[in-house]
Amino acid sequence: MSESENIGVVILAAGSSSRLGRPKQLVEFQNKSLLQHVIDTINPFQFHPSVLVLGANADEIRKSINPKNVTLLHNENWSEGIASSIRLGVSESIKLEKSLDGILFLLSDQPFVNKELIGELLENHANGNQKITACSYKGNVGVPAILSKDFFPHLLELKGDVGAKKIIAQNSDNVQSVIFKKGSFDVDTEEDVQELLHKEI
Repeated sequence: MSESENIGVVILAAGSSSRLGRPKQLVEFQNKSLLQHVIDTINPFQFHPSVLVLGANADEIRKSINPKNVTLLHNENWSEGIASSIRLGVSESIKLEKSLDGILFLLSDQPFVNKELIGELLENHANGNQKITACSYKGNVGVPAILSKDFFPHLLELKGDVGAKKIIAQNSDNVQSVIFKKGSFDVDTEEDVQELLHKEI
């Protein structure tokens, strides 16, 4: 991989947060919403394009965030599952940047993603010889992850509630990983929210 490669970013934030009962994208973490935290974290990097996929509660979420230089997309098919958001994010990213070499996929409910982790993913992807650079945590390999353009066709074929992790697992020979110690923690329930508040102290 070359450091001159053009990497875009897609933030997946279209889910309905059914288990939580309110938009988890807007759960407060360190005095800002989880989604704003992700937006602010990617802001210093030169991603082109930067895309945010909203779906359920899109109007409420849109009014509550500062998207900065991120392009907002509305996934009308969000109820299908995460695959529909990935397809939309990839297809629109390709339209916005014809020479796109890869995409970093981020979720809005992994609160411990930080600039250091994203920088490490980008550095490893640029200097390594694999086409996928993903995070490893508690025996899993998944997002945040960078997938090269070789996998865009596969991403565009995903269906249902199946994400990039499926493609990562199917192409393990093409994967290099970065350790993300707190990557297994995400926000799905009110108990998770309370645990997150405790972790802040």
